[in-house]
Order: sequence, then structure tokens, then C-alpha cells
Amino acid sequence: MTVPSSSASCPFCRIAAAYPPIPPSIFHPQQKQDGAQGSGIIPTDATQETHAHLVLSTPCVLAFLDIMPLTRGHVLVATRDHYEKVKDMDVEVSREMGQWLPIISRVVMRTVFGTEPESEWSWNVVQNNGIRAAQQVPHVHFHVIPRPPLDPAPTAAKMSFVMFGRGQRDELDDEEGERLAKALREELAKEVRRVEEREGVDLNVAATDVRYRRIKGKL
Repeated sequence: MTVPSSSASCPFCRIAAAYPPIPPSIFHPQQKQDGAQGSGIIPTDATQETHAHLVLSTPCVLAFLDIMPLTRGHVLVATRDHYEKVKDMDVEVSREMGQWLPIISRVVMRTVFGTEPESEWSWNVVQNNGIRAAQQVPHVHFHVIPRPPLDPAPTAAKMSFVMFGRGQRDELDDEEGERLAKALREELAKEVRRVEEREGVDLNVAATDVRYRRIKGKL
């Protein structure tokens, strides 16, 4: 396993450095209406070069919109530290990544598909390792790619394009990105509350407590 680090040349590391961990629940619409201090504000040192349409920022995991989306709502879920490939990830980071992928999937689907029945949701979760697998940024990240109802059923050839990062991709409009990211953050805050009510798990703790990921010992 490779010891995690950051890379000055890595765009995802630069994004990670610009966006510190923040509790996802602060973006809940009700909390903002109640005027909670600091609610809805993203603390950041981002410049134009490091700006991202942020959805989630924890000590271990970041989620943000792909700037060249395959479909509307295409989200990248990346490690905060610089792991080049999945094999390099430690157990703690792997666990948190596994925790957030289903949550981000639900959030993206609800935001993009609205009232469509959950049974009709279709999406890809794609992860590539290495140049021959079309990993374009050498930093572990997963693609969550919605498949809207009007998207034709994929053929084997089309699936190959999706899996390996090819296909029709248009640059994300900045204003649309801001609107969509805001909607995703609000839906994420609702989902975090649902998880706490349904499962008794406070995801805000894992999302903000640096000790959660820094304390080493038996897992």
C-alpha cells in the first residue's frame, strides 16, 4: 500500500487543498431558513484554477461535478489524499468511500430524476485504474453517471465508451453547475438526516472530525 500524500501537479489534490471538510447538513433548506450561523456557506481558498462545483467534503472523501459530464448530474467521488489506484487505498479511506458511494448515488438520482420511481433509476458507477484502463487523472475517483429515461439502452460498444471514459462530452456550463451543485448539496443534507433517522448514524461526525481519520490503531 502506498503512503498517501498530495501532489502539486494533481488537479484533485489542488481541489482537496482548497475545500476543507464541512458538515453536509448545513446545506439543509430548513436550517438555512432558520438562519443557522454559517449555514449554506462553503469555506474555501479556491482560485479559478481550483474551483469545483462541490457536493461533499469530508476528511477522506470529496464529491464534485465532472466539468466534462457524460450526462447531467455526472459526479466524481474522489479520495482527499493522493492515492493513485484503488490498490493503494488504506482500509479507513476505503470504508468511508464505500459508505458515501450509495449515498451520493441516491442523492444524484433524486436530484436528476425527481419524481421518477426509484425502481426506474439507472446509473453507472465507474472506476478506472491505470493508463490502459483510461484513467485520465492518476488520483482515485469514481464516476456516478445518471442514465436518463431518454438515453437509449446501451449497446456493448456504447458501454465500452462509458466504462473507459470515451463518448460525447460537453463542458459544464458554470451557472448550470452552480445551480445543480446547490441542489445536490441540499438533497445530500436531506439524505444525511434520513440516514440518521432511519439508521441512527450521524454522518456529520465522520464528515468533519479530523480525528476520525487520523487516529490509528486496531479497526
